[in-house]
Amino acid sequence: MTPPARTPDKAPASATPRRTGRTRRGWVWVAGLGTAFVLMLGSPLSPPAPNAPGPIPGSPGTPSPVADPLSPRSGYLADAAGLAERARLARTSVEPYASAMADLLAWAERAVDRAPRPVERLRIDGTEGPFVDDTAAAYGLALTWTVTGQERYAEAAARTIMAWVDTTTSTERTCPDDGSCQTSLIISRTVAGFVFAADLLQGSAFLAEADEERLRRWLRDLMLPTASELDNNWGDAGTFSRIVLTDYLGDRDGFDAAIGKWRQLMDLVAPDGHIPAEVARGRAGLGYTQEALDYKVAAAEIAGRRAVDLWTYVGAEGGSLKLAVDYLARYMTDDSDWPWSNRVRRRAPSAVWELAYARWLDPAYEPLVEERRPHGHLGHSAIRWTTLTNGVPFGGS
Repeated sequence: MTPPARTPDKAPASATPRRTGRTRRGWVWVAGLGTAFVLMLGSPLSPPAPNAPGPIPGSPGTPSPVADPLSPRSGYLADAAGLAERARLARTSVEPYASAMADLLAWAERAVDRAPRPVERLRIDGTEGPFVDDTAAAYGLALTWTVTGQERYAEAAARTIMAWVDTTTSTERTCPDDGSCQTSLIISRTVAGFVFAADLLQGSAFLAEADEERLRRWLRDLMLPTASELDNNWGDAGTFSRIVLTDYLGDRDGFDAAIGKWRQLMDLVAPDGHIPAEVARGRAGLGYTQEALDYKVAAAEIAGRRAVDLWTYVGAEGGSLKLAVDYLARYMTDDSDWPWSNRVRRRAPSAVWELAYARWLDPAYEPLVEERRPHGHLGHSAIRWTTLTNGVPFGGS
């Protein structure tokens, strides 16, 4: 695809099996950290003596925490062991973990007493609303429980999940193959937040086995069929959610199909890394490129925890995830010569830059990570709190 002449743009058109036997290994360790964080944040008692930082599970130079595909122990963007180590580092004022933890705890203190707002028939006309808020709340509160051990956060997270499971029985404006169905897009972006939360709560007293079964039925029967299958950022979001949901459901065939769709979408990326469907969006092309890569990168992180390597995949046109991220980074850093529009609109860097930097330790990404670090609750997808869950110090240390 050749860049157009840089002339004033027209307004951009609308884009169109049960896992068993899991135990909370490391929970005693994680729960104990709750006391440590209370102490750090103002108790008159002294916190434990600082320890030398250790390797962070999932960071460069450390072994992957996964073994087999669809492993119940591998987590999604976070796992209990990795969070425990990051919490320990935060307790000793190591950055970026100390700032990320303080940000999470400040948010959680405001969010823990908010009541969920489920609806019986889910229709989403914009990009915000109760479903977006509550998927994020469930995940953030489950993260907070995991690193503090304070039960009120786990209770609130489980309560939020089950409020939607027990209330929402149908959807409206969901059509996976049509870009006019906004509900499909927003579910695709955000429903994974409920799975991220349930994964952290699994095996605890707060999400009973019967509740998990109801959640799985709800995800399988009501949420999964809505995921977008388009060949643009909508489809990237849908693919991300299908990877997460089919994994949680133990649906190996569905998981493999979602991985196949991810590769199919990567086949459309140009050899220089630009994504034709997204750069064609006029002034918004830079933002939509970042939006597409949010889901491509997050899906690669999750697949990697299942021993499926998407990071190094080279598509049919010669594009790859690294080339696409590098292309975006170049123009996010200086959009003055963006070749697809002379009035490009740059969005703030998204939370996915933490994942990209943790993977490649590319110095070119550091200013984009730093611009909004710590990456916390802000966003409109399930990909949030990535400084805490995935961030690493600058310089590859």
